[in-house]
Amino acid sequence: MPLDIRVVELLTSRFCHDLVSPVGAIRNGLELIEEMDEGEPNPAFMGEAIKLIDHSSGQADRRLRLFRLAYGLAGREMRGFVDARAAALGWTEGGKTRVDWPQGIPHDMAGGKPGLGKTLLNVVVLAEEALTHGGAVLVGGQGDEFSGRVTVTAQGRPGNLNPDAAAALAGTTAVDDLTARTVHAYVTGRFAEYYGLRLSAAPAGHETLVFTLEW
Repeated sequence: MPLDIRVVELLTSRFCHDLVSPVGAIRNGLELIEEMDEGEPNPAFMGEAIKLIDHSSGQADRRLRLFRLAYGLAGREMRGFVDARAAALGWTEGGKTRVDWPQGIPHDMAGGKPGLGKTLLNVVVLAEEALTHGGAVLVGGQGDEFSGRVTVTAQGRPGNLNPDAAAALAGTTAVDDLTARTVHAYVTGRFAEYYGLRLSAAPAGHETLVFTLEW
């Protein structure tokens, strides 16, 4: 699969966008502490600054852990789903969408399928992005490294992929037409193709979207 510089640029833009807020908040907290050091001690302000730094550093840490597995080499090397599940739960922590990914799903035997955990994690993120008004993302499935089926169900509004994301996922969007909002759908589809996985997305009733990964 040839490297396309525009895809790299868009992914980098996405990383920076998702990290600039928590990193900036950490800096703000440190500045508050510096200002307090120059004046009278204020335990209340100090407590607020520490809470801000703690919350924002945790948010940045969770996002970096997900990026490492979803896009990096570490995701390719996963042999199970424990780390992918933890990253998905961390990604949505404190947000308006919850992830219901039971332990042991898929079965550990499916972890031997190269790229499955990495692609599944990307699908979970894509499902969460589709729920612009919040909801639930449910993971289920079974199989081993030779054959199986995993579903990721997004329950909530709007219950479907917007046309641009759907086209990017299918690979019918020209690379020059991708945006920072659709690049994740694009790379998710390309990861599935690269690892020999069949990925589809289809509505299943009112406010329900089902992604299916088969191998």
